[in-house]
Amino acid sequence: MNSPLVRFLRAVFSAVRTGWLMLGLTLLLLVGLELTMRVRRYREERPASGPPTYTEGDYRREPWAEQYRKEMLEIGNMRWRSYVYFRHAPYRGTYINIDSLGRRVTPQPATPAVPALRVRLYGGSTMWGEPLRDDHTIAAEIARRLQGLVPPGQRIDVTNVGESGYVFTQDVLQLVLDLRGGERPDVVLFYDGLNDVAGTIEDREAGLPLNEHHRATEFALGRALDRRLYPVGLERELGPALELGRQAFERLAFVEWVRSKKRGPPPPMLRPDSVAAWTVRSYANTVRSVEALAAAYGFTPVYVWQPNLHTTEKQLDPYEKRLRAQIEKDSLHHTAQGAHRLIPALLDSAMRGVAAGRFVNETKLFAGDPQPVYVDRVGHNTEGAVPTIVDGFWPALEAAVKGQLKASAAGATAAAKPRR
Repeated sequence: MNSPLVRFLRAVFSAVRTGWLMLGLTLLLLVGLELTMRVRRYREERPASGPPTYTEGDYRREPWAEQYRKEMLEIGNMRWRSYVYFRHAPYRGTYINIDSLGRRVTPQPATPAVPALRVRLYGGSTMWGEPLRDDHTIAAEIARRLQGLVPPGQRIDVTNVGESGYVFTQDVLQLVLDLRGGERPDVVLFYDGLNDVAGTIEDREAGLPLNEHHRATEFALGRALDRRLYPVGLERELGPALELGRQAFERLAFVEWVRSKKRGPPPPMLRPDSVAAWTVRSYANTVRSVEALAAAYGFTPVYVWQPNLHTTEKQLDPYEKRLRAQIEKDSLHHTAQGAHRLIPALLDSAMRGVAAGRFVNETKLFAGDPQPVYVDRVGHNTEGAVPTIVDGFWPALEAAVKGQLKASAAGATAAAKPRR
């Protein structure tokens, strides 16, 4: 029986089958294309992806290098912290240990329970201690030296509050949070510079955290996925699902490739003199805020502008020469290099009337020094360079600590005198 209804149903079935076959073949081709492009991208990006290995230069023969890299991979995830964005999660390892507050552990005496003085250290990854073992960080070197300023039976408590990626403004916000939480440091040292310049170039505005555009994207995505922001009805139910689908589609490798071909030229890079002027102005104004906090809470601040590979006058070893050559070829790093050349004179002038005697500019610290210092273009230093780095600001830090010790002793003597 070949009725019109049967013929119609057969035609519909044939059309559906053909459609499914075409759709299946199309999806199969797209999956093949996606896998091919992802493999290609993986091969192209693999050398530059992931945490640094630090297996070249001064670290290539160190027996602990591989274990350190393993621990760096394990601590990669950050925890959200209000106002400052993030801090490391607690971690226990052989060479890296992080306490419950997300602070890098600094080896030092634990007794007596009440320290004679409290010193807090703020900064980015170089202060945090990347790529250094716990007992070779800048904080550890400072702790060892400071114990010599108090008699036996006393101790100076040193806390490393540095965090990877932080700029000076984040340091100060973290300090404000610490003060609000009840901490009362006697001396506070800030070790900054590299991230601040990079942030100005990246954000085209001084003082903002690194990767601020990522935070803006995350905020917009979070609002798009929040069902409470949708009106009642179908849009409320489907809106988040459609947004997730759009995000997944845009993350496909072949979609990103197509979109990259349609992008216009990147915005022109900022001029080095603008980067330098904006960064110094932001830095000096932030220092004024710290000075006000110091007056209110009674601590002594010390500010250190860190050395950098961009403009160092040290004798470069072969590895550092290769790093410097890479800087010269990279537009972002090249702009940073130009800014770093202009910043020292501007900083010295700006800080002279803000924190005289408590600001240390270490940009020329390693002039003529042949020892290996830098392990990457970012400016992370070797363990062997740490004592010299601390030497550079030690007079200012020592004076601040001795001043607080003297004030503390005078206060104790006055309190012990009998009243008449």
